[in-house]
Amino acid sequence: MEHKRATKKSSRDGGGGREDAVAGERSKYQTKIRDSQHRLDKYTAENDRLLDEVSNLRLQMREMKNDRSELVRAHHESMSLLAQVSEEKLVEFKNKSEQEAVESKAAQEEALRTVLEMMEKDCEDRVAELDAELARVEEDRERAARLQAEAAARAEAEAQNKQEVEEAARLAVHKLVEERASKDVELQSLEEREKQLRSELELTKQRAEMDKRAAEAAHAAAEAASAVGLAAAMGGGNNNNGGGNNNNAMNDAFPPAPGSSNDSSSDASYDNESSSGDSYPESEAPSAAGGGGRSSPVIPENDVPPEPRRPPVIDRRGDMRTYADSPFLNDPRWEMTRGRKIALALQRFSWYQPRGRKHWDAEGLGLQSAWAFFEHLVLPRYIVKDSNGQAESSLLPNDSDDQSIGKRSRVSVYESDGGSTDGGESDRDEEDSDVDDWLYTPKPSKNKQSRGSRGGGGGKSRGRRGFRQKGDLDRAEPGETNFPTKLYSPLFTPLSQLGDFGIGIGLYFSSLRAVAFITLIAGCINLPNIFYFASEEYSNNQPGVNLLLKGSAICTEQVWVPCPTCTLEEFDRARSRIAGATTVTPNGELQTLVFALKNACDGAKFQVGIVNMASLGFILLAIAALSLYQRRKQIAFDEQEQTAQDYSIEIWNPPPDATEPEEWKEFFESRFGGHLTCCTVTIDNDLLVKALAERREVLFDIEEKLKEGAITNTLSLSEAGAKILHGRNFFGNVMSRLSPGIPELVARLTVLNARIQGLVQQDYCATRVFCTFETEGAQRQVLTKMTVGSMAATRNNTHKINPNLLFRGEHVLHVREAEEPDTIRWLDLDEKWSTKMKQLFVTTLISFGFVALVAFIVVLCRRESAAYAALAISISNAMFPSIAKILTNFEAHASETGKQSSLYVKIAIFRWVITAIVITIITPFTSTITNGPEHLLQSIYIIFFADLVTTNVAQLADPEGNFKRHFLAPRAGSQERMNLLMGGTEYTIAERYTNMTKTLFLTFYYCAIYPSAFFLCALTLFINFYVDKYSLMRTWKPAPMLGPYIAKFSRVYFMTTAIAALAIVSSYLFSGFPFDNLCAENVSHSAYYGTWKVTDGEGQDSVAVIEPTVRSYHFCNQFLGFGENFAFPALPKAQPTGSNWMTDEQEQLTGIYGWVSVGVLGLVGLTFLYRIVRTLQDIFSASYKPDGDVQGQSFSEVETISSYIPQVISNHFSHPLLAVNIDYVSESIFDWSDPLRSHSYYDMTRDAEELMKGNEDVCQRAFGQIRHWPPGGVDVEEGEKATKSALRKSKDINKRGNSVSWSSKVTCKTYSKDDPNNYNFFNANASTSEGMNFNGHSDPLYDPHAQNEARVYKENPQNNEGANFDPYGTPDGNFQNNGHNQQNQPPPNQHFDQYYNSGLDYPNQPPDPMYGDSQNQDGIYGDSQNQDGASWEGSEGTGSESYEQSGS
Repeated sequence: MEHKRATKKSSRDGGGGREDAVAGERSKYQTKIRDSQHRLDKYTAENDRLLDEVSNLRLQMREMKNDRSELVRAHHESMSLLAQVSEEKLVEFKNKSEQEAVESKAAQEEALRTVLEMMEKDCEDRVAELDAELARVEEDRERAARLQAEAAARAEAEAQNKQEVEEAARLAVHKLVEERASKDVELQSLEEREKQLRSELELTKQRAEMDKRAAEAAHAAAEAASAVGLAAAMGGGNNNNGGGNNNNAMNDAFPPAPGSSNDSSSDASYDNESSSGDSYPESEAPSAAGGGGRSSPVIPENDVPPEPRRPPVIDRRGDMRTYADSPFLNDPRWEMTRGRKIALALQRFSWYQPRGRKHWDAEGLGLQSAWAFFEHLVLPRYIVKDSNGQAESSLLPNDSDDQSIGKRSRVSVYESDGGSTDGGESDRDEEDSDVDDWLYTPKPSKNKQSRGSRGGGGGKSRGRRGFRQKGDLDRAEPGETNFPTKLYSPLFTPLSQLGDFGIGIGLYFSSLRAVAFITLIAGCINLPNIFYFASEEYSNNQPGVNLLLKGSAICTEQVWVPCPTCTLEEFDRARSRIAGATTVTPNGELQTLVFALKNACDGAKFQVGIVNMASLGFILLAIAALSLYQRRKQIAFDEQEQTAQDYSIEIWNPPPDATEPEEWKEFFESRFGGHLTCCTVTIDNDLLVKALAERREVLFDIEEKLKEGAITNTLSLSEAGAKILHGRNFFGNVMSRLSPGIPELVARLTVLNARIQGLVQQDYCATRVFCTFETEGAQRQVLTKMTVGSMAATRNNTHKINPNLLFRGEHVLHVREAEEPDTIRWLDLDEKWSTKMKQLFVTTLISFGFVALVAFIVVLCRRESAAYAALAISISNAMFPSIAKILTNFEAHASETGKQSSLYVKIAIFRWVITAIVITIITPFTSTITNGPEHLLQSIYIIFFADLVTTNVAQLADPEGNFKRHFLAPRAGSQERMNLLMGGTEYTIAERYTNMTKTLFLTFYYCAIYPSAFFLCALTLFINFYVDKYSLMRTWKPAPMLGPYIAKFSRVYFMTTAIAALAIVSSYLFSGFPFDNLCAENVSHSAYYGTWKVTDGEGQDSVAVIEPTVRSYHFCNQFLGFGENFAFPALPKAQPTGSNWMTDEQEQLTGIYGWVSVGVLGLVGLTFLYRIVRTLQDIFSASYKPDGDVQGQSFSEVETISSYIPQVISNHFSHPLLAVNIDYVSESIFDWSDPLRSHSYYDMTRDAEELMKGNEDVCQRAFGQIRHWPPGGVDVEEGEKATKSALRKSKDINKRGNSVSWSSKVTCKTYSKDDPNNYNFFNANASTSEGMNFNGHSDPLYDPHAQNEARVYKENPQNNEGANFDPYGTPDGNFQNNGHNQQNQPPPNQHFDQYYNSGLDYPNQPPDPMYGDSQNQDGIYGDSQNQDGASWEGSEGTGSESYEQSGS
């Protein structure tokens, strides 16, 4: 180090210093060279001395031989011959020694020259390194200077930013002070007003007293004359009646505010409930009516109380630290889970649930409610039926007890405090209601058919059979209170019932069980191989082998054989397979004999390979049968459980301005006739929705950190945050970085409020449209007629579709069957394709990085022990799915199907590579079939054991879930937090599929040398089946109801790849027998004959017995895989010349199996190619093919169905946050309910309206739209009974960004292919039993005159002559085909108003402040509508009317 510092210092002084350093280094290396030369001279002298001693020994031997010849002179002839032979050998030895001496001297000289050259080269390299180091020092100095300048600039910017923040804070405080002053002034004015009212009240009392006295005087005078008194009495009664009329007139002039009641106690209770349940700061909290601003407590004398614009939010929870009394606290103990029983038993101990007298859950009911939440809202349950197969009525404990608010039925969006709207099952007292009639929308009754009678048949309902109910269980909605429910049985729930959890879940369990049976049968096919490997013929019954490894190809018969040419380098990875023995030659020289360990087992028998190929053929046929089986199960699951997907379509490319559901309803109903029940339009407002969701979470955290009873308005929160900041120390500042406190949360809230206010005012475009029809037939007809290739839809190729099905006459819609509602990822629908590809590339690259890292760790563990490597593999297989989920969360996917597919690929590749491929690479080839913990088959067995025991035990124990439920939940600070901790363990179907395919791939990979793995695989999969089934029904969190895509994806791509691996790897394994890298020679070395004590490369001693018949061997690489001898297919001709190790049977087997592997690989490649072609076909020309038959059950008749409601899942709330206005959406289309809160509580559009001070028009444009038109609903023409949407009062439903007109006549017309003039009207609701045939209802008629109607208004504007036009009446004028009256008649039972429940109540619409009376309607469509640029115009010759709305 001192020399380096000196060198660096000299380099700074100038160029001369560098030369001195070089000279110093050179002198140093010259000194080393001299020392080396000295040592070399010393070794040379020692060598000369040894040569002299050898010469002396030779002289002594010569003298001894001479003496010996003198002693045996009697045998002169024999001894002379011996002497002659000895002399010749001595001469030969002498010549050889001299030659070796010359060669040794030359070698020494050559070594000396090499050393000198290397030293000189090292000196030059060192000088170059010093130069490079000096250059790096200069670069570091420049970089440090640059970083110092950047740090100074950043510090200056931070100082400026801090100054700006302080200025903003000062302005905010100033504003708050001004607000407080204004509130004080307002309070003073209110106090003055109160004084004035009191004075007026005193005056009124005085007048009343005077009137009373006058009345008494008049009464006394009247008693004097009875006749006059009688007349006076009659006149007094008339006066009283007149007073009553005056009171009624006063009530008409000043009506009470909507939501009020004649019962003052009801008003008081509602006000208290609303205020206690409000979790927002005072300046931001929604009012009871959901309005924009805070209303004055005193109404001006001449003003009418404002009408509430939106239904009130029902929140019965109260304060966050008040426990929520669950309606399921009195569940029978025998129906509780074991965890709940344990919690109830341990709850009385303070170490389990620490609580005191002032604790929010002092009585322990909060924890009990949380466990009830876990069992009734998290775990799946089914509805209990009676002996006739009918659901029993709800008989909840204490259901009639009004003291317990938590024991109520489900809360509707419009539910008042006095009743429920749950299908009329609880009485609704209108007199006690605090919600006006116009807010109450009764839930339509649903006559749900039993599962046994679906499909239009009169099937018999099956009664209960104890625990074994097969296919007759109806899954209950989370929190179901209308019917008694029970938990599913993990053991006795039939496989046919698992489709209730989603088709993907049902197919997973079906595939798991089917694959287990396939591997079990394949194991039975491989029994001959198992018996052969365990027999005496193969390896002497495999002594010392583990019981579960018997029947594998482990070879215990190993012998040492001569290998004169083998070297230690050739067996470097398996030093125990090479050994040596030292002996003395007849010439007296020391000689080392080299031995190699040979496996004396022949596993490549022809019958063994044939059995393995038979199992391969069976698996191929079984996987093909599995495809048909999954297809049949998919249809069965789909028909068994009716879901929203069966009735819905998804439009991928809506026009950017097509954001009104009413327009989509008119388009589909007019062209196909079926009733559109629900329509959801999403827009690209993901940033706004994310900000609103984060704001809710911040408010939740603030409320959780505040003390009980603290004021939550903005000023109080700012003051509390300032106090905390003022009192913080250094440790507090550090902790605030890790866990934000109230100051940070308040600051974040301010930022979010500003961000939301800015984002709300942006313009957004439609991204997706989800339309749900009332019948399956209507959905299938739309998909059949409108399905086109994605390329045609992207390019808007209007020639690919019937022109009458063009949206607005010019747009080709990309229509597909929608996925399940809970699988839609609403925030990712507007992500660009290029962005998705970038995200996918980055996350995949990171995944491969993890694969390399874990592979390196496994290699390090394998060097220590095979058990450590197996443990590392098991731990990594368990941990990587969590890492893959984190990576996948950074990707944008339109649905959970795409996300699960991406997750599946990442986890599958990781597990396949780490479990099977890496263990093969790191294990030496010669350790493939040897016995011992460090060898391949033993490692595979340990991995199987870990998958069979360790993984399943950990899953059953559920340490994470039990830690949350039994440790964190009893210590939670609020009921909400406690419920969140009871949410269950999250799982993904992709992770479960990869767990199955990993075991299957490992089995297929090594089945040639470990046929017993088929039985281990079957046992593992059977155990996984029941363990996963238990977890699904007892510990796992509810997952989205995925479709069949993942099952198909796994079968088509990964199972077929595993089969290809079986064929290819088996062919290479059979070609590699006997796995010892030794090839026999045709010679035998006599020097090896006998018994030898040999020492292997690891220092272990053993005995080698070499018979004269044993041939010698040489090293040959028997591995034909990737490497120097790579060959595909693995055929006998791939053996190197002169290195043949295969037997005749082995060559015959390998030749057949090699080409079989090629055929299997080609078959798999054709499968992949077919899927690619199908994908390209969907891009260019798609078609729709329905699955199963129409079930004949309408959407509104299905009890547990849901629709497409944009929502955001948050880990702060036990239910999703809604990103759409749901004021006029029936609760029947939600798949969840909160017993204590209405759905409106989770409506984030209310937050935006509150921040925008009630500017509903702006907020309406910032969110997607959803509409629900239940069949048989009330039309808006009925006046006062119609519901009015506050968001729609000043919005025309047909308002778009450009002028567009479309035909309304051609949408009602169909034609027959035989007779174009024969028109029939199609009623989708009346022909659901016909499936997709729809006899007599063909494509809508192509009207050539209607194709240019989109340009009629612009080119030839006409006056409106049909203000009172009836769309179903017979119009005046000469219309085309007016003789066919069916065309102009409304559909049977389908007469509906397209503005129903849309918010457009034209007869009662007040004048708009901007447009004046332009929205007033005369009848249905008044003349005044023309003032807003809308007109119904007749198109001559076409018989159509087009409605045109000018864009703003």
